[in-house]
Amino acid sequence: MWGLVVLAMLAGCGRTPAGPPSTGSAPEKTHVTIGLAVPGATYLPLYVAVDEGCFAKQGIQAEVVEFRGGADVIRAVVSGSVDVGVVGLSEITSGIDAGQPLKAFYAGFNIPDFDWYGVSSIKSLAGAKGKRIGITQYGSSTDFITRYALMVNGLDPSKDVQIIQAGPPSTRLAAMQAGQLDVSIFSTPEKFLAADRGYQLVYSQKQLSDDYPQHLFFATESFLATHPNTVKALLRGHTLAVRLAKQDKQLAEQSLIKHLQIDPKYVERTYMEVIDYIYEDGRLPTEKSLDVFFDMGIKTGRYKERWPLARFWIPTYVDSYRQWTLAPS
Repeated sequence: MWGLVVLAMLAGCGRTPAGPPSTGSAPEKTHVTIGLAVPGATYLPLYVAVDEGCFAKQGIQAEVVEFRGGADVIRAVVSGSVDVGVVGLSEITSGIDAGQPLKAFYAGFNIPDFDWYGVSSIKSLAGAKGKRIGITQYGSSTDFITRYALMVNGLDPSKDVQIIQAGPPSTRLAAMQAGQLDVSIFSTPEKFLAADRGYQLVYSQKQLSDDYPQHLFFATESFLATHPNTVKALLRGHTLAVRLAKQDKQLAEQSLIKHLQIDPKYVERTYMEVIDYIYEDGRLPTEKSLDVFFDMGIKTGRYKERWPLARFWIPTYVDSYRQWTLAPS
């Protein structure tokens, strides 16, 4: 599969060999594969976990793999080639709508990080009529939110523009430079590169809502039912990585440089753009922002009404966070 990159097989935290988990019962499965939609700064805690061995301290080896988009992660989780995925809520609900037995079980990546950049002749998203707009994949978060942003700006996404699935952010930026796209949706750090290369900010996600379900951990219902200790171990490792990322800015920035191969001059801006929207307790975005999210889906024909939480969300791990989490550092 294009873009599949194995990021790490972890040793212990701080390079300590893997051993029994520090708290709780032993994981049912000690090798866990985690699928990410695309490379992106919004996955910062998982990159820190890779580099600092945070999962292995909890008794599991975590193999983190990147895909070409969230829809591919959904398929991989359903097929069993990936145990746990971390993608946008729009991809998860699409999988559920297709009849797949999926549930999200942890959030906390509540980052409104998308912006749209265009060539110099386009001054606003409303001015993109008749233009080519790049997204990751059809059905992905970038597709979902782009269609809504176009509608907010008075355009019909099915008639007024050509939406093109153009792969990960770096590929979309290259496509713009090659003259194959007129506008593209970007997240951090590619939006900084786009600005430096002369493309204009034409619209920002922050104009739509204060936060956003950028990524959620999800798995099949059967995996969640049969691997509760594995999930707790995974989330303890993730919690540790969030703490490290917030406490040690330099360490976190080095992880961003390593995994995204970004120019160091962008790394501090990248870190500051995402860090305050990442929460170790796995909370969902605000009710107001979830209302906006489902309104996006209703207006673009994805949903008929706002979904009740129970249709996509298992609250067990967020509700019991104080019981299974690591002691405060």
